[in-house]
Amino acid sequence: MIIYILSLAGVALGVYFLSCVRYHCKTLKYDSQARMDGKTVLITGASSGIRKATAEHLLSRGARVILACRNLTKTKTAVDEILSSTGVDRQMVNIVHLDLSDLDSVRKCVKEITDTEKQLDVLINNAGLGTDMRKTTKQGYDIIFGVNFTGPFLLTYLLLDLLKKSAPSRIINVSSVVHTSIKESQISFQPNDPSSSTGVKYPYLKKYHISKLAQIWQTNVLAEKLSADNVTANSMNPGYVHSGIWYVDANPMKRIVLRFFGWLSSKIGRTSKNAALTVVYMAVDPGLEKVSGCYFENVEISENMSACAKNKTLAQKMWDVSMDMCGLSKKFE
Repeated sequence: MIIYILSLAGVALGVYFLSCVRYHCKTLKYDSQARMDGKTVLITGASSGIRKATAEHLLSRGARVILACRNLTKTKTAVDEILSSTGVDRQMVNIVHLDLSDLDSVRKCVKEITDTEKQLDVLINNAGLGTDMRKTTKQGYDIIFGVNFTGPFLLTYLLLDLLKKSAPSRIINVSSVVHTSIKESQISFQPNDPSSSTGVKYPYLKKYHISKLAQIWQTNVLAEKLSADNVTANSMNPGYVHSGIWYVDANPMKRIVLRFFGWLSSKIGRTSKNAALTVVYMAVDPGLEKVSGCYFENVEISENMSACAKNKTLAQKMWDVSMDMCGLSKKFE
């Protein structure tokens, strides 16, 4: 009887695993010919991966793209590759320096953008970091939480006036399915307490996961606060993608696990170009002009946002903590 029960459990787990693989790895399609002529899009971290692929897609649809990146040498190489693949004029691409681990750099980047740009139609927060190294940002926050959430939080907040001026405009936060693994009991709202690892009680992967949950919380709060401004805010999960996240610094055991999933993603995962289609859909589709506060997967609105991510009380608490971390006034205008 025990063997029978274990066999059934094994079959059930196998079926569940295969269904998850099929859902998060299936090839995406977006056949709309919607254009973005005359539109300006800002993409963070666009020198590689999904970010770079998104830039290529949007440039091909007529958008002017600003790439906000930390490594300017790498970004310039990426721009050459993008221009070669798309054939667009170099004037359609602009590069600005942005180090999300330094809030001063974020402010400097925003000043450069607001001083030179008359409009910003779409903001895509896609830069991200995964590392097992115990590092902190310039302001002393955990590096993963700082780069994946706190930096983008400040960037978005400081660009709101330009986004409102450019309305209808869109904010897109690239999150992850891993946000569903975080439970309320794991969350700490004491960002200056080293024992909390800035936002979560557990190291590495859980810090990455909580940063992705925080992105959705920010998105949902923004959707409510901007409802009268014709600025939408949505989050998304790109699925299982062959990307650099599997090749980050880690201790030997974690490195083996990550490299295995990196190898597996190269066999069954989505390419960056294919995974970017959901972001493209969210940025260009005319039918989404009024859609806000939603979570997207597989080029459609998804119901897979976790209960914790939907918790408005926790979202507002994270918003308030983030305002303090960024030295911002609690008043929202």
